[in-house]
Amino acid sequence: MIDITYKYSEHMTRAIRDYHHNSMRFWVSNGIGLAIVLLELILYIRSSNAYMLGIALFVLVLLGLSYLLSGYVQPRKFASDKRYAKPFTLTAGETDIRLKSEDLDKQTKWSDIRKVWETPRYYLLFLDETQFWIAPKEVFESREQEEQFRQIVGRHQTIRRGLIR
Repeated sequence: MIDITYKYSEHMTRAIRDYHHNSMRFWVSNGIGLAIVLLELILYIRSSNAYMLGIALFVLVLLGLSYLLSGYVQPRKFASDKRYAKPFTLTAGETDIRLKSEDLDKQTKWSDIRKVWETPRYYLLFLDETQFWIAPKEVFESREQEEQFRQIVGRHQTIRRGLIR
């Protein structure tokens, strides 16, 4: 059994940003948006129609706003919630995993964890398509404790890297 304790609020903004930066949805939606901007710029150059330039700038502004809201504003709003400023303990056992604080006690079986993703700073333990618990790498007491955690998780789920699908 592995216990790690941390304040969720100290990790929430980076974890959500890591989720977005490693999400296939993030890259596909931004890729489509940038393709639209590029297409509109090409059409503007070929036709000198200012309407095309306006569309390109509008889409670019929308992409920027979307990035700011999902990567900075929303995570900071969640992190400022006092419920997340308390110490949380994540306990990874052989049959289940538990997240506990002074006013929360959630326990689930490993079979209910849909997927586990590793980013450079976190392990993301997905409870459904977008809701996840985090295990910050920096809070493990030692490399051995992190390796033990990886072994426990590995017996139940494949720890994936790369784009989150």
